[in-house]
Amino acid sequence: MASTESEEPRIERAIDGDGEALEELLRECGPRVVAGISIDPRWRPSLEPEDVMQVTYLEAYLRIFTLQARTMAGFRGWLARIAENNLRDAVRALQRDKRPEAHGRAVRAGGTSAETLMATLVDGEATAGSIAAGREAVSRLRAAIARLPASYRRVVDELDLAERPVAELAAELGKSPGAVHMLRSRAHDRLKELLGGATRFFYDSP
Repeated sequence: MASTESEEPRIERAIDGDGEALEELLRECGPRVVAGISIDPRWRPSLEPEDVMQVTYLEAYLRIFTLQARTMAGFRGWLARIAENNLRDAVRALQRDKRPEAHGRAVRAGGTSAETLMATLVDGEATAGSIAAGREAVSRLRAAIARLPASYRRVVDELDLAERPVAELAAELGKSPGAVHMLRSRAHDRLKELLGGATRFFYDSP
């Protein structure tokens, strides 16, 4: 019981914004989470456990306030779930890369890359009608992108707006394609949160 009592205040400090406390927790819990990561050999050339953890640690800093179970076991479980989500999204994106004919189904319909990104965020297609209805939403999208952490903003700017290939950006950043895909997935998550009701323009369009 004494151990639990000494751990919980440190977790509370991390949640309150103490970066050193959170760094200590990550150093202690990270190795166990890494040990639990299993990557199919097919994806090993494009993804390593260290890639998963880099994005997982970044998400931990950004999302520590969402931790509910404020014990060491709860923290480890929370961190492991973030890692699992990152790995899942990276593998899905790599699988899509292997099926180019099934990738990028959003229809540009004369719209800009920002409008296509907005359609992607709501899991819809960028039809001509939705693009016309979503001009205001796109202006909010650009403001939301400016609020992203630098690494997230970079992948959105380069991949979604400039439409650069993942492999090209990965080489430039010195990261694996899987790591870039994870950054992009988490960036899209943050954009959805920042946009909130702005995405309804695409749902409400005829």
